[in-house]
Amino acid sequence: MQLNTSKENKEKSDLGYKYLTEMKLEVQGDIFMLDTHIRGLEISITNQEAALNTKNIVTLPLDSVLMIMDRQNLDLNISELTFSRMKNLGLVSLSNNESLNLQINTYYNNDLAFFKRAMNFIFENFDEYSHYLNYEQEVIDFTSIDYEFPSLYSQTKEELDSVNRINRIKFITSIKGRNLILGDLDRKRYSLGVLNRMQEQSVKFLKSIYNELKIQNPKIEPLPLLPTEIDFKEIEVSKELLKTYIGKYLSKSKDSMNIILEGTSLFVEVNNFPNTKIFPYEEGKFFVKDFFAQIEFKSENGKITSLSASRDRKIDYKKLD
Repeated sequence: MQLNTSKENKEKSDLGYKYLTEMKLEVQGDIFMLDTHIRGLEISITNQEAALNTKNIVTLPLDSVLMIMDRQNLDLNISELTFSRMKNLGLVSLSNNESLNLQINTYYNNDLAFFKRAMNFIFENFDEYSHYLNYEQEVIDFTSIDYEFPSLYSQTKEELDSVNRINRIKFITSIKGRNLILGDLDRKRYSLGVLNRMQEQSVKFLKSIYNELKIQNPKIEPLPLLPTEIDFKEIEVSKELLKTYIGKYLSKSKDSMNIILEGTSLFVEVNNFPNTKIFPYEEGKFFVKDFFAQIEFKSENGKITSLSASRDRKIDYKKLD
C-alpha cells in the first residue's frame, strides 16, 4: 500500500509539474500578446488626441484625418486551454502550494472572467461602429485607400483622396460623427486600462507559477525579460560600429535573419515581413519600438559571431561568413 501510495503521489506530482509548465508557457505568451495590443492602443490614442487637439481640423492633411478615425480591433483572447484540461480531468490543484492553487482559480475564474466580459463589451461597440462606417454611411469611401482596381473608380486616387479628406472632415465635425469618434476614443482609453490590469495580473501569476516550478526543478530555464520590467532608452552608436553587425544570420532550425544598414539605422529583415528598425540601448543590444523584442549581438576576439533574438522566448542565430 505504501508503494502504491508513493507511486500515485509521484504520478500526481509529475502531472502537476507538466500542467504548470504548460500553463506557464500560455501565460507567458499572453503577456507579450497583451503588450503588443497595449502599444498599439497607446500609439492610436496619442495620435488621435494630437489630431483632435489641432486648432482647425479643416486644415488637417489626410494622414492626420485618418488618425482621428483610426479604429483598433481588440478581438483577442487569453488562453485557458490548460486550465480547461485540468478541470475536465477533475483536478482541483496542481501542487502542494495552496497559495498557488488559490491563485490559479482566482486568475481564471475571477480575473480572466472580468477581462472577457470587458473585452466582449468593447468589441461589440467596436463592431457596431465599424458596421456603420463600412455598410451604412455612404459618404466616406474606405476602398479608395488601396485603389487596387482603378477600373472601379471614375476618379484618380489623388482626386479620391482629396474628396475623402473633405468628406471625413465633414463627418468628424458633424454631431453624429463627433459622438461616434469621442465614444471610440473613450473605449480605447478604457481598453488600455483593462489590458494593463490584465497584463499586471498575468505577470504576477506567471512569477508565482515559475517560483513553484523552480522549487521542483532548480535548473529550470529563467523567465525572459518581461515588458513590464524595463523601459528601453535609445543611445547613440557610431555608424562604424553599426556596420560590424551587418550580415546574414542562421538559426539551428535554418531560419535566416538579415541585419542591414540604411543610413545610420539598423534594420532586421526576416522572410517576407517588412524590415523592422532596431534601436540600441546598450553596446551590442537593441530593441524594437513597435513590439517588445530584443536583439543581442555576441562577439569573439572583437568579431561579431552570432546574435540572440528574444521576445517570449530566445532564439540563437549564427553569423554566416
